Amino acid sequence: MSGFGGTDFVSILTPPGDALAEYDNTKSFSQQAASIPQLFLDAMSVREEVYSAQGVPIEAEFDNDDARSWHWVVYASQAGKSTSGSPQSGMSHSPSTKADDARRASASAAQVPVGTIRLIPPPHGPNPYIQTAQSKDGDRHPDADPPASLRVDAHVERKHPTEPYIKLGRLAVLPEFRSLGLSNVLVNAALEYASKNPDLIRPLPSPTTLEFDKLHGKAAEEADVWKGLTMVHSQVSVASLWKKFGFAEELINNKGETEITKEDRWIEEGIEHMGMWKKIRLDPGRL
Repeated sequence: MSGFGGTDFVSILTPPGDALAEYDNTKSFSQQAASIPQLFLDAMSVREEVYSAQGVPIEAEFDNDDARSWHWVVYASQAGKSTSGSPQSGMSHSPSTKADDARRASASAAQVPVGTIRLIPPPHGPNPYIQTAQSKDGDRHPDADPPASLRVDAHVERKHPTEPYIKLGRLAVLPEFRSLGLSNVLVNAALEYASKNPDLIRPLPSPTTLEFDKLHGKAAEEADVWKGLTMVHSQVSVASLWKKFGFAEELINNKGETEITKEDRWIEEGIEHMGMWKKIRLDPGRL
């Protein structure tokens, strides 16, 4: 019987772009073309296992944002070559599945992917599961029909961001590793990277673009520069995790003013979701 040790080994994949051109969302990570980056396959191995257990179809797991996103994968040390294991040596465990075997075969001899998160840079369109003033008929997801109980009161004046924001998502950790705090490791890794690399998240506009915006009455600091605004589309059941990092349904500034109001909650792949926001402090030396 073998086991897995603790881990603080996290790898990052910068936006893979065209490297994902051959990814087939109808197939498992283990059946993809050889051109797909191994680190992305490791991320997908975790996402597929976690979200398939929640009833999410494999076709919905890969989307157009993956190619333009940063991806982090956390690995656990493998203490042996058995195809099954658990976080602590000597603990009982269930027989490995074919997905387990494929995931472990995809890893190095010493490391196994057990958690992942992604960061999507701006721009972002309207939430396809919620009808807003900015939504177009073609933007709505065919399954978008939130129950009235999930909607914000109609009399509430909506305040939504006009400035760019990043979105964290696809946070997933294999069940047997959730007691190790790996969600915290992944969220912190993504937020720290964004804080230190705002110029990579949202490159500063050229002088020509700035002048164009000025001539057209567009506030460049709002329209073009990412200033730390961050959001998540959280499953309601795990909202407490995001609250620990300072995310909230409403964004309140230091003056006690509401900058972003609550939006309607929605049902996505049968799971209730909510939008949550925060502003992170940026490293002043990178801008």
